Amino acid sequence: MGKKETKDKKPTQFKKIYELLSKYTQVIIVGLANVGSKQVQDIRRILAKRNALLVIGKNTLFKKVLATRVQELPKEHEYYEDLAKFGSAIKELDALKNSVAGKVGFIFTDTPVFDLKPIIEENKVETPARVGAVAPIDVVIPPGPTGMDPASIQFFHALQIPTKIEKGQIQITKDFVVLKTGQKVGQSQAVLLQKLGKKPFLYGMEVLACYDNGSILNKQQVSVNLNDIVAKFQQNVRNVSAISLQNGWVNEASAPYLLANAFKDLAAIGLQSGFIFDQIKQSSAPTTAAPVAAKVEEKPAAQQAPAKAEEPEEDVDMGGLFD
Repeated sequence: MGKKETKDKKPTQFKKIYELLSKYTQVIIVGLANVGSKQVQDIRRILAKRNALLVIGKNTLFKKVLATRVQELPKEHEYYEDLAKFGSAIKELDALKNSVAGKVGFIFTDTPVFDLKPIIEENKVETPARVGAVAPIDVVIPPGPTGMDPASIQFFHALQIPTKIEKGQIQITKDFVVLKTGQKVGQSQAVLLQKLGKKPFLYGMEVLACYDNGSILNKQQVSVNLNDIVAKFQQNVRNVSAISLQNGWVNEASAPYLLANAFKDLAAIGLQSGFIFDQIKQSSAPTTAAPVAAKVEEKPAAQQAPAKAEEPEEDVDMGGLFD
């Protein structure tokens, strides 16, 4: 019965994904390793409030839809009547095919990935260390009481953990490294952390890449801080202006300062000669100073030099999306 229901849903799922690929020019690919169903539902609700739709389904189905969408839809296609309204082929979507691998989900949205990334990745849940899992971080037990009675001391001795009995309970006497990053969790390690009530790992969705109108932004690119980019751009514009002024080049960066300097010269001549023209009367605010390239030391006025620039496949359930 379950297989029949799944089979019956495939046409609906196929058409929905086809429609989403036609509607949105941005698709965010998220990793779902160790992410529970409750986390999925929580983040789905959060994203819905920001006009973003999370789709989690079988990779084989997604690849099939993708392969169909990058080509012109033949009239003999079984869903032609339903899909023809979405227009001609979108060949740029072919860039997305290599991202359909492993345990991943797809977020369809027009909201910039840089705005959604913090929201997607902040939803993390503490998880016990399960046997066979790979440790994403070092796990260290600090010195202190364990809350366990002395009857369990042999367990700690077997793991060569330095302990002592104090106030009727076992106490660890110095830092003990249980796991190192990249190490697989063994049975004894899992039991130890469970006995101590430790949930050392934090798991949540991770933005792996983003398809944006034919281009793929990788994990490093979607992690860029836009404020840093703007700040660097502004500094580079100032550097270009300084170099242009030094060499007498007229361009979009230097022109405003050349005009400002020319006006100041005219104003100085007007004030000295007593010829006050209208622009001097109207100018009540100080003019903008010419830019100086980054890290240029000032020289005395008598020998001021121009500024110099510094060189700078595991398939998962659809999660109720189509219920």
